[in-house]
Amino acid sequence: MKARINLVLQVADIAAERTFYRDIVGLGEPVMNSNVWVEFKLDGGTSFCLEQAAPNKPLLPPHSRTEFLFFVDSLEEFEKRYRSQKNADVPEGVPCGQMGIHAVQYPDPEGNLFRVTDNQHS
Repeated sequence: MKARINLVLQVADIAAERTFYRDIVGLGEPVMNSNVWVEFKLDGGTSFCLEQAAPNKPLLPPHSRTEFLFFVDSLEEFEKRYRSQKNADVPEGVPCGQMGIHAVQYPDPEGNLFRVTDNQHS
């Protein structure tokens, strides 16, 4: 069976989240880009999607949502981009392991947790 996987994250501020995942995480330009749906193509036919939550629909607390693991070209370069955010309260990454992979965990602008690693640490 050939499957296509879309990972969908509901967000309160799709514009801020689009900018973060495009520029800081480095997912590049989205292939679908609107004020309610943003889709980034990833390797292997997978997509990472942001969906604007309905105004009257409460979101789950950030730390109870799914966490994502992104493979980046360089953890060091990612850390520089992450630190370059205009928000002065950018938290430190937390080293962690996931299925035997060394990774660092960060929150996105809404507090959704994600992890990054590179090929040197996988």
